[in-house]
Amino acid sequence: MKLAFSTLGCPEWDINQILDSARKHGYEGVELRFYRGSFDLASALAEFPGGPGEFRRRFEGAGIEICCLDTSVVLSEPGDSIAEGEKNIELALALGAPYLRVFGGDVPENETRESCLKRAADKLSRLGEAADRQGLRVLLETHDAFSSGKQVAELLEAAGDKGLGVIWDVHHPVAMGETPAETARLIGGRTYHVHVKDGKGGNELTLPGEGDVPLEETIKELHGLGYRGYLSFEWEKAWVPELPDPEVAFPQAARYFSELLQKLGIPRG
Repeated sequence: MKLAFSTLGCPEWDINQILDSARKHGYEGVELRFYRGSFDLASALAEFPGGPGEFRRRFEGAGIEICCLDTSVVLSEPGDSIAEGEKNIELALALGAPYLRVFGGDVPENETRESCLKRAADKLSRLGEAADRQGLRVLLETHDAFSSGKQVAELLEAAGDKGLGVIWDVHHPVAMGETPAETARLIGGRTYHVHVKDGKGGNELTLPGEGDVPLEETIKELHGLGYRGYLSFEWEKAWVPELPDPEVAFPQAARYFSELLQKLGIPRG
């Protein structure tokens, strides 16, 4: 397995700060969510000197992979989010990112889950087909009204397999009452990317190893599935400014997960 961090944890950083931190602390990849204060990555990177292509070349030159592009696409909303998704597919292609994150979203007020699921599945299926044509994959995160493995499996069952998969955010299924073994059984075979974080009581975020999320058990389950992708540290600094700064969180997380992988006998890379 490999380690990455999401720029959700360093929302104001520029490319030099991002790459310097990744190299210094031994991360193999970076997941893009924010860049210099903006989560509209298409606009932010259009202003980067040389555009997304040069941004990609800087990462390649540093030996750091852009392992996932995180969008704000929400499938359950009644409006058309396909155009936004397709725009981000083109950006992911330009950046060399293999995966594109989308949210299932919440069930709108005064709507049944059944009708919401049908609309979300249709959008997800269409985006998966568009990504597949470009050799990419759209990943549905365990989040919102689709936080558990059971809920995600239901949506994927309706949407099909083409160009699709899962981001297993380890915090949310546990908060829904699922064990890592149950989540692994439900969506483990369709998991292409993993968000790792820790917390207490389902809401309070902590540094890795200081909360009650069963991280060791989850990583054991992933290893048993043959997962060899990224454990991407998602530090929600952009949404919770009072959290410790990335200069504290990123090295601590790198040490924690490196030591845990070593303890479990799981090779890096």
